[in-house]
Amino acid sequence: MLAVSFLFAISLSAVEVEIDGINYELVTKIKEATVIAKSSGKYTGKVVIPESVEYEGVSYAVTSIGDYAFNYCSGLTSVTIPNSV
Repeated sequence: MLAVSFLFAISLSAVEVEIDGINYELVTKIKEATVIAKSSGKYTGKVVIPESVEYEGVSYAVTSIGDYAFNYCSGLTSVTIPNSV
């Protein structure tokens, strides 16, 4: 059972990246992206989330916003969310 869990975790591996000022968790197997909290600092001003992002030549659909992604972002004035989310 442990081996199956390990293989499943590898097959859905994710990488965290910053693209155009927004942090994402990219799930490489299914090519989907989730907006996540910044690893350093907070989001400020107007944030426009795109429908998709490109990383290392691969396109990822932005499909969700992670829990607490905009938590304590007091300088945030607006967030534009695409229909893909």
